[in-house]
Amino acid sequence: MSKALLITPAFWDPICPPLGTASLKSYAEINGHQIDIVDLNTKPLIFGAQREYFNEVQQQFPYMKKWNIERNGTEMLSLHQIVYLFAKHKKNYKEMVADVLNMDMRPFDNFMDKFNLERFNDLFDKLYRNIKQEIKKYINKEIDVIGCHLNNSTWASTLFILKYIKEKYPHIRTSVGGPGPIMGFVSNKKEIELFMKKNNFIDYFIIGEGENCFLEILNNKNLSPSIIDKKTLVNNASISSHKIKMHDLPAPNFDGYDVDRYLMLSLSSSRGCPFECSFCAETVFWDGFRPNNAKNVLDQMDQLANKYQRSSFYICDSLSNHIIGPLTKLIAENNRGYLLDCYLRADRICTDEKRTEKWKNGGLFRARLGMESASQRILDDMVKKTTPEKMSKSLKALSKHGILTTTLWIVGYSGETDQEFNSTISFIEENRDYIFQSDPWVFQYHPVGLSGSKELKKKGDKFRYSDEMNNILALSPYELDDNIGPAEKFDRLVKFTTKMDELNIPNPYTLPEMYSAIKRFSDLHKDSGWDPLKSIRKIDTDPQKEESFEPLTVGH
Repeated sequence: MSKALLITPAFWDPICPPLGTASLKSYAEINGHQIDIVDLNTKPLIFGAQREYFNEVQQQFPYMKKWNIERNGTEMLSLHQIVYLFAKHKKNYKEMVADVLNMDMRPFDNFMDKFNLERFNDLFDKLYRNIKQEIKKYINKEIDVIGCHLNNSTWASTLFILKYIKEKYPHIRTSVGGPGPIMGFVSNKKEIELFMKKNNFIDYFIIGEGENCFLEILNNKNLSPSIIDKKTLVNNASISSHKIKMHDLPAPNFDGYDVDRYLMLSLSSSRGCPFECSFCAETVFWDGFRPNNAKNVLDQMDQLANKYQRSSFYICDSLSNHIIGPLTKLIAENNRGYLLDCYLRADRICTDEKRTEKWKNGGLFRARLGMESASQRILDDMVKKTTPEKMSKSLKALSKHGILTTTLWIVGYSGETDQEFNSTISFIEENRDYIFQSDPWVFQYHPVGLSGSKELKKKGDKFRYSDEMNNILALSPYELDDNIGPAEKFDRLVKFTTKMDELNIPNPYTLPEMYSAIKRFSDLHKDSGWDPLKSIRKIDTDPQKEESFEPLTVGH
């Protein structure tokens, strides 16, 4: 038996506890290992630094208030922290930070005039003191392996934590897994090798599905530092495959998480995606699509509801179109009263009002819809396999029954013209009453790992930063060398958010904003049946406790 510690670093938005970590814990424990979880994310002094940072950015640079910074600023926050952690000693440190912050490439001299570096340094000094103090409470010589989730928002804190642990306890083996700090990054083995060489305190980098890969690390205490992927497991007689059969997966284990700090519990009904949208890495990351059945998913919900006394669930599938009908039918037939939040594709299946009514009766309260664009040419180029007409019908069919329609949009996709961007704005204006939330983000590119990387790369690409910066980051963010530069992308982002303000279409990131958005939508349609604070509290919560509860600020 091995003893492992899985750490959720800052900043994972507290919509739901990370499913990947909870799945690793559950699977490793049924295979005989001891797994503990440390949730730094729900420590107010740590998570609160994200909000402090965004507030400081907007105070120094007011124009960023129109950047939907809670989404588009996460990469900026991560890159800024990396430079702070690994380049603070350099003479040009201030210029490197400014390069990260100046995302729309404004005139550099004007930017520097308004830039107060010390306020950011003070913020990060406090943040990492708090992280270090918290980590000290959990590390001891009995631990064999420590793992951290690595994505865009946890990138910097993961590196800091593992470096600190390795220095103090060199015998502890360290591992990372997840989608990586940059979309598509984990599909480029050469980049991962360079990343590990630079960050030599990381022993294992898990690519793709993690359960059996992590089990291999736990089972083999003499395993050499390496990249762990399906080829590693195929060559090992003890584990034949990296892929888990969905019906063999146990329910996730959230012990160690402060579940009362999260809006919902998380679970999955599938891995991968049956589609291959050009801008997305899901199909490549998961190596195909594997669904579970509704009965198994409901069984997991029952287990989680009984154990944690919670009734709201976030289905963390790439898309839930395949399962939402059968699952809501079972929930309704068995009078469970569960509430569901999931991603749906705005295509034919969502356009039938009788069907969406059944979904609502079976607990669906929010549908997250990747709209991306209302230009048919852009949709076709993205391989979305839908139309603006189907998108509009989906919004109307879902909202009619009070299902909250969170819409997600890509600004500045490769080749997007002003006319095509304006067609998206016009579509939103025409459908304003059927949209609960409008959430835009700027298109991000990687030459390997996106479903459409090969085609996009034909347009030409380039590193975003200098060789010196790339060396500090230990990997390279890319930009397409196409007709849309950073300035134009962010100009469109500002136009987008400004128009949403005019149309009174919200994009809530805090609980007060969320309540206001829900009220607007309920006045237009039916009540969704979901109350964020009631969702957080246990089914049997004492009313006295409810009054004193102070939730964290939430994102998406």
